[in-house]
Amino acid sequence: MKSISIYRASAILLFGILLVIALYYGRIFFIPLGFAALLSMLMTPVSRKLEQWGIGRGVATLLCILIFMLFLAAIAAVIAAQLVSFSEDLPQIQKKLEQLLDTLQQWIQHKYGASPQQQITFVREQISSLSQSANKYFTTVLSGTLGLVSAFVLVVLYMFFLMWKREKFEEFTLRLVSPENRPEAQQVVNEIKQVAAQYLVGRLMSMLFLAIFYSIGLSVLGLKNAVLVSIIAVLPTIIPYVGAFVGAVFPLIVAMISGSPSMVLPTFAILVAAQVIDNNIIEPLVMGSKLNLSPIFTIIAIVLGEMIWGIPGMILFEPLFAVVRIVSQHVQKLHPYGFLLQNEVEDPKWVDKLKGLFGKG
Repeated sequence: MKSISIYRASAILLFGILLVIALYYGRIFFIPLGFAALLSMLMTPVSRKLEQWGIGRGVATLLCILIFMLFLAAIAAVIAAQLVSFSEDLPQIQKKLEQLLDTLQQWIQHKYGASPQQQITFVREQISSLSQSANKYFTTVLSGTLGLVSAFVLVVLYMFFLMWKREKFEEFTLRLVSPENRPEAQQVVNEIKQVAAQYLVGRLMSMLFLAIFYSIGLSVLGLKNAVLVSIIAVLPTIIPYVGAFVGAVFPLIVAMISGSPSMVLPTFAILVAAQVIDNNIIEPLVMGSKLNLSPIFTIIAIVLGEMIWGIPGMILFEPLFAVVRIVSQHVQKLHPYGFLLQNEVEDPKWVDKLKGLFGKG
């Protein structure tokens, strides 16, 4: 067995370090481009359908972007309508919150001997210290909002050009390889487009199911503003694994404040039941094994994404790792890496039967 050259190992390590540095310092450029690439692959079938109806490429691309923006506007409208209803219940929620704070003060006094006045003094001191840096926080929030708006504009612009001239970018990719390898390169490109579109569709279908399940369950439970609470709880689930835990916090707090302590446990049961059904039935059916990533590398992708790109990285790095797996499985020297990234967990037999039923349907 030949030993690995120290120079080759050093070159691989140096390449990895430089890649991470480039991704970190170039995140302002790469994050909008990454989202635009995913969304372009998702909307390309719609654009092709419109073109088959006789609509020009440019107009079809603009219509796809309009559909995407209308989808976002619809979500914002639903949230705004629910916020109006939520604002009507604010006096009652405030009264309930004051009762909970009074109970908490009594518990702290009993446990630690701090009187309510001492607790109020402590809180005021903390608020005063925070207010001294209010300008700094305001500037940070303002710059973050402006950055978000500019990033959204970039995503829309990138989407337009990636969809409008998609054949050119595909041809460029094929020209990077020798003519005899172009059929396999074309297969790689097709697989990447399919995985990206399937990932977004599957994630959106999963979020839609959770929103409906949460809304019905919390409404039956009697929780006020169940639709708004469900939407806010579902939005973080676009981040795999971690998002479910983050999203569960808000319904539990609302159940405690606007409902009663006895509603917390049923609310928790609804959240857990929805996640169990989603993870074991919905996601395997709508996403299948398209990403085909090992669970441990899915978690690694989320952690690395957060370290390098923050929250956008937690969303983008999972399909990015899937792209690396696809390329590795089609390049002879990278086969071991493709094998390492590949999912080794098989779906239960009953899930395969369900897939067969849906496929026949």
